[in-house]
Amino acid sequence: MSTSDASAQLAVSRGADTRRAEQGSDDGGDASGAPLADSLGPRLGPAATFATTEHFNLQTARALTVSEANGRASIYLAALSGNLIALAFVGQMSRLGAAFYAFALILLPVLAFVGLVTFLRLVQSSIEDLAYAERIALLRSFYLRLSPELEPYLVVVTEVCPAKAPSPGAWQLTLTAAGMVAVINSVVVGACAGLVLQAASVHSLAIPIALGAVIGAAAFMLQERHHRRARDAYSPEAVDRTAIFVPPSQERQPR
Repeated sequence: MSTSDASAQLAVSRGADTRRAEQGSDDGGDASGAPLADSLGPRLGPAATFATTEHFNLQTARALTVSEANGRASIYLAALSGNLIALAFVGQMSRLGAAFYAFALILLPVLAFVGLVTFLRLVQSSIEDLAYAERIALLRSFYLRLSPELEPYLVVVTEVCPAKAPSPGAWQLTLTAAGMVAVINSVVVGACAGLVLQAASVHSLAIPIALGAVIGAAAFMLQERHHRRARDAYSPEAVDRTAIFVPPSQERQPR
């Protein structure tokens, strides 16, 4: 999951911030937080309760994205290991004959499909996790406006929409769960292409290996490109629109 992208937009206040907060608490609080608390008036208690409830809901949503990502990746890896064991048994019984190639060419495309949908969902989950992290950071900024003296002890948002967000490198994307599944998918696709040539009575071993390597590398590049495009096109407002959409209020029409 790529929460490191969200951490690039956050900063921890230290040193001078601590001294400033201590001075503010001695003077009765920072004046920047007073207008917000005063403007809320009797709604301050319900507003703080709503913010903490929303914070808890967002933390739960982040935990669900991590849990789903781990579950999807585990299911795929279990299916992969089971299929490889089955292929080994079939190959041993058929002595790598026609039955082995038929079984492998039926099984591997299905496994590649499962890997592809797992990769796509892992990319979506990482983006959702990033959006939830940014919303939690916005709630922290609300807490700090109410109690500025807490600034040295919290991770605060420095920029809501930075002009140029840092873009992760190719290796950083590969380190994620989606990147790991992309590598495995590329191997499965390349192996399937090599088996097709081998089943077509291509006796030279170098040709299936070379073709499988090329197709596997192309499959990985396509998946990495999709991951980067999805990451670059990300915006917090575009994630989970159904959950944050508020319909306009409508008055009841008289019957």
